[in-house]
Amino acid sequence: MTDVPNRGPVLLAVNTTGAVLAGITCLLRCFVRTRVVKGFGLDDWLMAASTGAYIAFCCFSNVGVTHGTGKHKSDVDPENYKIAMNRWYYCYLLYAWSMILVKLSIGYFLLRVTITRLHKWIIYAAGAITCVSCLTFFFLAMFQCYPISFFWNKDQDGRCINMNILTALGILYSIFSVITDLTYALLPAWVVAQLNMDKKSKVAVIGLMGMGCVASAAVIVRGPYLRHMGSEDFLWDTAPIAIWSSVEAALAITAGCLACLQPLVKMIGVKLGLAAFTTASKSGGRGSNLKMTGDISVRRSFTRRTDLFSSANYREQQAAGELKLQPGLSGYTAKCYGNTSEEELRPVTKDTDATLRGDRDNESKESMNGVVKARERESV
Repeated sequence: MTDVPNRGPVLLAVNTTGAVLAGITCLLRCFVRTRVVKGFGLDDWLMAASTGAYIAFCCFSNVGVTHGTGKHKSDVDPENYKIAMNRWYYCYLLYAWSMILVKLSIGYFLLRVTITRLHKWIIYAAGAITCVSCLTFFFLAMFQCYPISFFWNKDQDGRCINMNILTALGILYSIFSVITDLTYALLPAWVVAQLNMDKKSKVAVIGLMGMGCVASAAVIVRGPYLRHMGSEDFLWDTAPIAIWSSVEAALAITAGCLACLQPLVKMIGVKLGLAAFTTASKSGGRGSNLKMTGDISVRRSFTRRTDLFSSANYREQQAAGELKLQPGLSGYTAKCYGNTSEEELRPVTKDTDATLRGDRDNESKESMNGVVKARERESV
């Protein structure tokens, strides 16, 4: 039997590598957020769901390869062709959900480390664009044929929309995807540059989040192949689309997870004797041995109320479970029990200091989110 042209093995290798990479980094992120910093949040749930959708995408895609994805239609048995097209259909839907969830996760994560209203609105806008474009693509892909099964089984009466519409929407989605990827990749560079971190940590975090630019490159490379979405030789012509879509999702998930692994790296450094980490909890997760002077002001997300925690009675409040400090990208995170609020702590400037004093006088004038008035030094 002569060999036939087949792009399937490349797709199989990309899917397997991407699924393993995304799965491992997501598990490490979950470990860090549940066991190290003890602060598993909405962004972590979204990332876990996105990883699950992506792994399912890879599974359906790999099954499709075994039935003919990546081969010419003339080289595939008709029944196998139907199965491969059926798996492609589900890949459409799983890809859309994976990208929605991963970008919402990254956006929510960035909201926890931004302090200016402009940055927050930029993230909100990018998230809204992602949701609208992905959901539009999702529903159009789902209902592109009537009945739905006509997409993979043409041995029945049915019809599909003009594939030029789906192609145009795919191109439009790609444009929006590049915009949001670049926003999520470049905005952290500006935010992290202003945080109270050492230069090495800043470079590392910016580099990890900058992987979003690589994901954008995958979208750009995929662009020219979108015109084949209406091809008669569908399984052969669309294999590059599947390959670069898998690369895009894998890079986005991996970048989003790696950016949260800094506490794990520090913990490993301590275990190996390569670093000193003096802010780890010594009291069963109820706080840290951090020394503070000044007051801490934390605005609770759900109750919209600003609570003050003074350094004088911090230990008592800590023991009572009212406030917990845990390592984070920007220094420390305040965990306020009772409403599951979690806000980032930062030093205040003169302007924010004046606003904080105004908040103390009148809580109805709250205009800050996650403000800290504290001078921190680690105990040696």
